[in-house]
Amino acid sequence: MYRILSLILALAVVILSLWSLVYPDENHSPYKLAQFFLGLMFLFTGFSELKANRKTYAIVCFSVSLFSILVFITTLLFRKG
Repeated sequence: MYRILSLILALAVVILSLWSLVYPDENHSPYKLAQFFLGLMFLFTGFSELKANRKTYAIVCFSVSLFSILVFITTLLFRKG
């Protein structure tokens, strides 16, 4: 189940990243949403790795997920404009 969720979130990240590349000056919300979905993707990948008893990879995925979500929160709080 976690593998399917991480694949769906990876697809969302790819679509949002492509959208922000095609329309770079429209608005900056696709960047922020892609960052959030990237954090969720790493979170679910970490759960999948933890379930497969690969604790080192799970810790790395959880760390990257925490960092990515913190970056998302700080871009929401300290945005310009």
